[in-house]
Amino acid sequence: MTRNILYRSVWLPAALTAVLLLIALALLVGMSWRSLQRLGPVHSHMTEVSRLEQTSLDLQELLLQSLSQNKPVDPTRVKHLRHQLDQLIAMNGHLSASTPERLRQARASLDRPSRASLAASLAQMRRILPEETSAHDHMLETLQRNTRMELEIAVVLMIAFPTLIVVTLFFLRKRILVPLNNLGTLMSLLAAQDYTPTSPRQVDPLLQPLFENYNDLVSRLAELETHHQARQHTLENEVRTAAQALLEQQCTLARTERLAAVGEVAAGLAHELRNPLAGIQMALGNLRRDLTDPDQAARLDLVINELKRLTRLLNDQLTESHQVPEPLTDVPLAETVDDLLTLVRYQVPEHIELRHAVPATLHCPLPTGRLRQALLNLVLNAAQAIGDRAGSVEVLAARDGQQLTLQVCDDGPGLPSDLLDNGIRSFATWRDNGTGLGLSMVRRFARELDGELRLSNRPEGGACVELILPCKENHG
Repeated sequence: MTRNILYRSVWLPAALTAVLLLIALALLVGMSWRSLQRLGPVHSHMTEVSRLEQTSLDLQELLLQSLSQNKPVDPTRVKHLRHQLDQLIAMNGHLSASTPERLRQARASLDRPSRASLAASLAQMRRILPEETSAHDHMLETLQRNTRMELEIAVVLMIAFPTLIVVTLFFLRKRILVPLNNLGTLMSLLAAQDYTPTSPRQVDPLLQPLFENYNDLVSRLAELETHHQARQHTLENEVRTAAQALLEQQCTLARTERLAAVGEVAAGLAHELRNPLAGIQMALGNLRRDLTDPDQAARLDLVINELKRLTRLLNDQLTESHQVPEPLTDVPLAETVDDLLTLVRYQVPEHIELRHAVPATLHCPLPTGRLRQALLNLVLNAAQAIGDRAGSVEVLAARDGQQLTLQVCDDGPGLPSDLLDNGIRSFATWRDNGTGLGLSMVRRFARELDGELRLSNRPEGGACVELILPCKENHG
């Protein structure tokens, strides 16, 4: 409907301007064509007059030469003059009606080469030249008059056409631009969420339906805005509740990972202690068989029983440390990282910016829970490194063939040189409130997937932790 209204307001002045422009262009083209057609005969006749004058001069020169030298007329030159007259007769650009006949008479006079024939031919040429010159002057006067008239028409068009354009622009401004500017103001108010209706009483009748539709639109938008605000408030409460629950789950997972790290240390220690205890138990058993003193044998029995009990405890500890690995699932990395940063947002200060650059189409078969926990440890470590000053933490991801690279970079003080030189050690930390288990758990996660963890400081400042994991197609 809006398009039809605008078309009806524009098409009449635009069509009128286009028609007048075409008429003006057609007139100018026609006048130019006429001028070109008139200039052609003028040029042709000037050439003819020039050749007439040249032929007349040649006749006069030949006659004067014959008289001054008192010799007969040269037949060769007379023949040449006859040829010139034949060419003049063959030309069709004569302006005087008597010119062709006079040229034939002049040509006939030269059939007998003599002074009298030359004089007779010269007399005919002298009658032709004034007539042709007079006709040529008349043609030039006519051409001048026509050219002056065309100039006047061009001047009139040059004045009339800009005037028409000014009138058309004034009409367009009154009927189109002013209402459109008013509509643009209303759109600006609408963009600023000002849903106040406008009064259509002072609007052009042609555009009045448009403004009535605008009022209907803003009324409907006001209703939708009210529903949207209520819905947004409800969603914020739901998101806040869900975020709190997820944060609690993340804290539980973090504690579980820490306990798993402690269990790994305990399992390693139990494994290392079990072998020497078995050797001690065997040595004491051999010693017990060699003893004959009942008192010493009883004491050794007590020691052997305690060693057996310690061995059972260590075996139980190793049995409980066996875990069922988390299954691999197709992880949408962009969505996972985005959800993770949304949750972490509630755990880090507002002056720390969290962002990621992960392709939306990047997927990889990985253990989802452990991947989230590893990334959570790295992001929280980066945020804690930044501290109280403003900074940013960025998560990057890229896939190269069957290898996935995840990077967590910050612009904090960077990693200590001791950590870069000596590597990651469990329970070793450079922060006062650190546990020394975060990077250890991430490294264990990478190694269990046949990946690796790399630490580095960026030249521009800050640290960058690179987690490299296999990313093979899941065919199962």
